[in-house]
Amino acid sequence: MGSMVALKQLAGIIFAVIFLSIVGAIYINYSRGSAKSNFEHDAESLAQQICLLADQSENTMWIFNIDVPADCGLQFDNKFVVVIVDNVYTYHDVGISVDGPMVSGRQVELTLRRTGNGVTISE
Repeated sequence: MGSMVALKQLAGIIFAVIFLSIVGAIYINYSRGSAKSNFEHDAESLAQQICLLADQSENTMWIFNIDVPADCGLQFDNKFVVVIVDNVYTYHDVGISVDGPMVSGRQVELTLRRTGNGVTISE
């Protein structure tokens, strides 16, 4: 009889571990999706800031903070802010020449500077 109680307790512990593993996996998946969504929104805001900076005088400088998830990327190509999520490239036309580094997998503070040729971005 004592072994039946022990088996029931063991079964309960196994069920609890499986349940917590499933909940943990769902939370991690949700967090990753949320981070990617936030990144895409922030990258679009960055493109809008570059468009606004285009109307400013030369040497105007703004700071922009963005968190780029590990499996995402941000780069600048001619007149585009390029957002990479799950190997899908989205191009945001900013209407002005933009030059800057490629960023992936980290939080970064970008310096946006209006130059005579467009906008230069640096870390």
